[in-house]
Amino acid sequence: MNCIKFEKRKLFEMLTKDKLPHIISLVDDESEEVRDFVLKDLNDYGTDLESDLVEFSDILNLNNLQAIKPIIEKNRREWLWANWKTWYSPFSELEKIETAMNIISKFQLGILQQTTLSIKLDIIAGNFMNLYPYGNELDLSYYLFNILNLRGNKEDYYNPLNSNLYYTFESGVALPITLVLIFILVADRVGLKVVGCNFPGHFLAKIEIDGEMILIDCFNEGKVIFGSDLSDLTDDSQEALATIINAPLSARTIIKRVLSNLINAYKEKGDVVHQQFFKELMLSAPLR
Repeated sequence: MNCIKFEKRKLFEMLTKDKLPHIISLVDDESEEVRDFVLKDLNDYGTDLESDLVEFSDILNLNNLQAIKPIIEKNRREWLWANWKTWYSPFSELEKIETAMNIISKFQLGILQQTTLSIKLDIIAGNFMNLYPYGNELDLSYYLFNILNLRGNKEDYYNPLNSNLYYTFESGVALPITLVLIFILVADRVGLKVVGCNFPGHFLAKIEIDGEMILIDCFNEGKVIFGSDLSDLTDDSQEALATIINAPLSARTIIKRVLSNLINAYKEKGDVVHQQFFKELMLSAPLR
């Protein structure tokens, strides 16, 4: 090994945060040997790699980002696996849902998620209360799906980020269940009651106004569906519909549905690694 390679190799003997700029500059070195050393040390750095790199974002470019992307993704999977069981704790059902969705959000976005999902939801709830201090569930639906314009992603339905509540506030689009969960969690913050409904076709929200049950299609701009309209939407019997609409949905049932959506999304994108990872995650969880 020549002197230049030796000097470069010395950088990798004790990789600390202050050495990251030098390491990253060698990710696309002309020497395969040096590149191998770099990737090995970055791989061994641990799950703090992504957050520590924030300080040196000016040295990152498309080439070196692509080179270290598999390492960052591996770290995120390790982080998610280590933190996943925290939502099993004896919180309320809504706390379970919010904890699980925050973990998924942080896994997918990493350093791009500047605040927690909970803070995002708090902000949305506060803004709603400022506009509608005496608002009801229909007012909240209008606020979310007409003023904020949250809606279904019909153009890129199988994008894995459609299951990400935090990302939905940035992109404005998501899957039906993601939008319903936002509705539910914001409603809880402002003292309103919204629950999920596993309706045939896609997930809906259910509210009650003046004693009347109303379904909300969050995927389609908060379309209101009254009980008298249900027979026009499906061939199921009234008895079967009543069973579906009145069935309580646990946090575990909802999280299982979210994980199934992620498995299908990564499958559609050809991402076998993450498809398999979420399959294993589902098997690990107490989702019965």
